[in-house]
Amino acid sequence: MTPMRSGPLLRAAAIAGAALLLLAGTPAYAQDPPPALTATVNDFAGLIDADSARQLDTLIRALQRASGDVLMVATVDTIAPYADAREYAVKMFENRGSGIGQRGKDNGLLVLVARQEREVRIEVGYDLEGFVTDGFAGETVRQYIAPDFRRGDYGPGLVRGVSRLVARVAEGRNVVLQGVPREASRRDSGGASRNLTVAIIVLFLILNAIGRTRRR
Repeated sequence: MTPMRSGPLLRAAAIAGAALLLLAGTPAYAQDPPPALTATVNDFAGLIDADSARQLDTLIRALQRASGDVLMVATVDTIAPYADAREYAVKMFENRGSGIGQRGKDNGLLVLVARQEREVRIEVGYDLEGFVTDGFAGETVRQYIAPDFRRGDYGPGLVRGVSRLVARVAEGRNVVLQGVPREASRRDSGGASRNLTVAIIVLFLILNAIGRTRRR
């Protein structure tokens, strides 16, 4: 039997095989995690004016004192290289392992604004999904945040949206917010009051019609 010779071709093949093994266990690229959230308002994109930032901080801290629930606002210039805002928001909600909300309760809320993509995403912890549903979150973005954003008023738009979210959670938890202006904490109560008024009027008309029928 002729002994096997280890020539340049064999060495090249061995090196190529080792490289393939290394590549097989390595992803094509590694996505950097979103920046860590360290405050109530994390304005990485520089979109929020100082007065709005103070209002947001007041609202968020009032909710946390009253119910323990934690809301954070974050603006970023872009979500790239992530595929979409949802994927980015979910990763940011993890907050590099520390999460948003009280430990073990999953009672956090994240309002994410991506400037280049022109997207707003509200990510909700499981413990708050009964209060802030997908429909409520979408309506908050469309009707309360987006109109101001279209005018370039990012801070006021976020204050309006966060006011609604905070009021919703406070109502669901049956807590009263301290240190928050009355109009801010009840900003979303107008629609409910109008609905109640309409219901009372309809009920009055029905009862009145029944009374007239009985008198005939």
